[in-house]
Amino acid sequence: MKVLIVGLLPFDSGKTSVALSLISEAVSGGFDVGVVKPVTAFSGWYHYQSVRRSIEFRKLIGEDIYKLHNCARSKDPIELESPVVLMHMPPDPERVDWQSSFFTALNLNEQIVALRLTTPNDTNHYYVPANLERLTSILRNVAVELVSSLDPKPIEIEKLDDILLNVGKFADECVRYISSKHELTIIESFNNASAPTQGSANVDVVLLVAPSKVAIYSGERYRKAIELLLKPPWLISSEEVVSLLKPIKTVEMKPTIDRSGAWAEGLLDEILKVC
Repeated sequence: MKVLIVGLLPFDSGKTSVALSLISEAVSGGFDVGVVKPVTAFSGWYHYQSVRRSIEFRKLIGEDIYKLHNCARSKDPIELESPVVLMHMPPDPERVDWQSSFFTALNLNEQIVALRLTTPNDTNHYYVPANLERLTSILRNVAVELVSSLDPKPIEIEKLDDILLNVGKFADECVRYISSKHELTIIESFNNASAPTQGSANVDVVLLVAPSKVAIYSGERYRKAIELLLKPPWLISSEEVVSLLKPIKTVEMKPTIDRSGAWAEGLLDEILKVC
């Protein structure tokens, strides 16, 4: 059984909180749970703890998959659970004369400092020297420490598109590998993408997360709605897809103090009813 968790909003929908809630219920219920976050991007400035952890593990690791991995008590290699990871850092604002319009106009390719691509057979790290040189001296030192721990290959900004166009193939190999080993696999998407990869949409159940509520959809119907929109799922927002569907059930979430974000109870039972 596979469950895809997607967000309604570009940021702070609560996908990871819902994933942790579902994993916790499933593990407590005796399920063998696999977790996957196929595509991850994190900021080395806003998520500095992920930079330190990546240096410690000698591989790029985002915060969300670290939480999911531990919650599931996973024995799978964490790099297979998060096969595509991009780490970006903001450029030195003085280099753009403190102009916010220039600062915010930089695309992701111009801010990626390091990336990791993993398949069940291989892992490769890359770094972008030109983007590393855009950083403040302090951030550049941090980036150099990270790069030194990863032993990555240098790559030009112009070559990033060629790599990023094929990340879905890398990620889907790992999704298939993880899901083949577990009776329940939980896949977390990124931002408000309808699915992070083509293969990630091939699931039994989809959970759409918004602040305070989760909507449950049939995986088959959700996948057919994606196909109607004639675009890759990562270029389709979840809102576009669910505008064509009605949820099977909705579940309210409650805020918590001791966990990061809201907590949804009874999700596993509702999913089992659908399946």
